[in-house]
Amino acid sequence: MDTPNYNRGTKRKYSRDQDARACPDDVTSAHSSISPVPAHTAMQSADIGADENDESYSSAGAKENPDACQASHVPASMVPASDDEYYRTLYTRELDFPALGEQDRELGSLLQGGSRLEFTNPLAVMQLTKTLLRLHFGLRVDLPLDRLCPPVPNRHNYILWLKDLLDSSSPSYSQIYEPARPVEGLDIGTGASLIYPLLACAQRPAWTFIATDVDAKSIAYARRNAELNGLQSRIRVVGRDIAAPLVPLDDLNIETIDFVMVNPPFYASESELLDLARQKSGPPHSACTGAPIEMVCEGGEVAFVRRIIDESLILRRRVQWYTAMLGKQSSLDVLVGLLKENSIDNYAMKTFVQGNKTRRWGLGWSFHSRRPSVRASRDVKLATTKNILPFPTELIVLRKSISCGIDPEQLEMTLCTTMETLDLVSWNWDALLSRGVGFADGNVWSRAYRRRKERQNHMTTASPQGDDASTGKAKTSPDLSTQQKLRCIVDCAFGFALSIQVEHCSRGTTDEVTLAVRWLQGHDYLLFESFTGMLRSAILRTVGTLDENEVSCRHP
Repeated sequence: MDTPNYNRGTKRKYSRDQDARACPDDVTSAHSSISPVPAHTAMQSADIGADENDESYSSAGAKENPDACQASHVPASMVPASDDEYYRTLYTRELDFPALGEQDRELGSLLQGGSRLEFTNPLAVMQLTKTLLRLHFGLRVDLPLDRLCPPVPNRHNYILWLKDLLDSSSPSYSQIYEPARPVEGLDIGTGASLIYPLLACAQRPAWTFIATDVDAKSIAYARRNAELNGLQSRIRVVGRDIAAPLVPLDDLNIETIDFVMVNPPFYASESELLDLARQKSGPPHSACTGAPIEMVCEGGEVAFVRRIIDESLILRRRVQWYTAMLGKQSSLDVLVGLLKENSIDNYAMKTFVQGNKTRRWGLGWSFHSRRPSVRASRDVKLATTKNILPFPTELIVLRKSISCGIDPEQLEMTLCTTMETLDLVSWNWDALLSRGVGFADGNVWSRAYRRRKERQNHMTTASPQGDDASTGKAKTSPDLSTQQKLRCIVDCAFGFALSIQVEHCSRGTTDEVTLAVRWLQGHDYLLFESFTGMLRSAILRTVGTLDENEVSCRHP
């Protein structure tokens, strides 16, 4: 387990000229050394041309979109080793097929009129997948004609989400990508392409995978694809029995793992698959090469993910994040309801959008108390999902122009003074980042707590040096080792981060100051709400130029 870096900064005077600002969770690190190599696998399923089509590859070419994303045509070998943002923006625009065809002659020979790909041709779809993997990730794959051919942009979206989920809930509480952090994932039903482990390992050199499947042919091809990319040491392909546990930690002698991922079979039966195909008003938009074992399971995706939920109730904290990609929004309602029935409050949702029509949904849940960012947990924009959204983990307490009397230096002093008066287990302010991280055993800012503490202090004439009179827990201090500090905070009821950000506005407008609060750890949302309310009151008391309407707690 990684350990937090508590002593990065000390309390210093605030400088308005600081370039390094705390960036709550949407910070993409520029520290990684990215090498185009793979490491993970997951079940390819439900990407059927006859239903719920993956239009992940838009057929619009340069004629319709002459400004198509240039980043989509930069070979992985030309990507700066420190630029993780390359992967985040890779498929934000339509693919430029003429440009791709120029870079890959095999794909170019399959383009109609040199600019349009015929998606009903399985050979063309397969070649597009191979081309994108080679040009954008430095990967080679061997794909059978009778197994699912995964659309790269759609699968890439799942990996991007996993990176956000893990980065924003890491054991170090840094909320950014840490290149040295080893991460191990389990891909259930990896498929012949081994697409997920390959994509993930190409982007994250410290990631490794266990990839499982029940289909002998898919297992053979998956192992072949790991070998083609020199990833045998990072991707372990394991055959499983269809009735065996889906998360086989005990069978594989694994104590803990960082995440589980799955793209489960979409259809409940082969007859459902055929019936839905017949109901389509026109021909499928894309060729389907999948085998029934990849696309069908009794009860469909809900039943499959329910099995993982049932297993997670036994394994619990042995996995940090259990995740699944779903093909139906209705499945979210059912599965989130099941999580709530089992008192699982730390969960995340994500909408994957690719092309004109394709929608997929990500669902993740954790028994750990570390909370993910809003981008990783609540990026579901459909109004019908509001009643099942997880609690927000980020609130803006203050956003105001400097010209209105907000002084960032005074705001920093207010925050630090307020935190130092609280009975926190740990508090550290990093002046370089204008960011502080703290942990508390509970609501230590309430009047009831302060009165109780005063009574205990009167009753206690002496207490062991360094102990908290109210809880008996050792307070963290500079003399404690990092491991000792970690043990003090890992089970705290509440963890938070405060960040002051100054947005340098365009000419003619004044700079704007924002105070953001990030819920890092805990299971009680009311503690988070109460804490932000306390901060709001403290700011109103000390920053006299504001009124109550100018200081509020709202989502970013």
